[in-house]
Amino acid sequence: MRKSVAALAVLCLLAACDGNPLLVEEEDVIDDGTDEEDGVETNGAGIPTVLSNNLESVVYDPAARRLFVTISGLDGTPEAVEYDYNSAATAGLPAGHFAFTQQEDALDRFFTGIVKESSDESARAVIVSDGGQFNRFFWGGHYERDGDFDPPSSGDGPGEGQVSYAGDYVGLDNYSGPVPPQNTDPTLQPQAPGRVVGSAFVNVNFEDMQINGSVFNRQTIDNPTLPELRDIVMIVTEISEDGTFLGELEFDNGDDATGNYGGIFGGNNASSVAGLLGFIPDPEEPDSWETGMFVLTQCGLAGDDAALCVEAAPN
Repeated sequence: MRKSVAALAVLCLLAACDGNPLLVEEEDVIDDGTDEEDGVETNGAGIPTVLSNNLESVVYDPAARRLFVTISGLDGTPEAVEYDYNSAATAGLPAGHFAFTQQEDALDRFFTGIVKESSDESARAVIVSDGGQFNRFFWGGHYERDGDFDPPSSGDGPGEGQVSYAGDYVGLDNYSGPVPPQNTDPTLQPQAPGRVVGSAFVNVNFEDMQINGSVFNRQTIDNPTLPELRDIVMIVTEISEDGTFLGELEFDNGDDATGNYGGIFGGNNASSVAGLLGFIPDPEEPDSWETGMFVLTQCGLAGDDAALCVEAAPN
């Protein structure tokens, strides 16, 4: 039986809660035995397991604002669990992002899911994470598009096959802290994931079929006691024939970062891109983890980020 999340349970998402990041272990990544031709391991939805991790599938109905999550992670029953729309957790997120939460009871794991759909409704992404309990936490991401990959044609001049995408970044970390009530033994206390917001920008060349970019101005909403969050660089990587990509990350000073990014292009002339990140945000805290998402509109198109696109071509 699924119970509604208690109203107090979201308060930790909106306050500064001290918490310790939980363990991230390579063996926790799901291996469903699926291998693509390029050797990339994927889950049943076709998402690389380095990004989907415990998340098997999601179903999102934007009109009804309903989210169903299938995650191997003790979030509830039946297998596809409906998460509750949470207006308090949505507050503070960039426009167009919606938060959903799930907790069976006060001593079960507390999960947050965040969804964003592109302005042309062609692509979307979802991230899900709990804050941890019993020395482990569960997380994962999902992206999808409607229709086939439709890259823009190449030509001479700015914006003719080499384009930019810009917009918001949202992440969930495992730092936030205990979920109220906090009158139980600390060994049993579930933790809430913390929300992270920032900006994302990518440059893409559809002639060379390559992408690179950055996630920057990252700020935590729920735990201001954390040190300043570092900018993350998405190292140049290849775009596959189906319009998907998977690459590695590093910090803006060139230091290696443990993690990956990937995503998919959607819409006419690849008007939108939906992507995921999974990485260790603080090298000094190797047990820290952040799973993030961006759903961006191509600069020069309706719904783009005017401020970030002002110097990009076309604008």
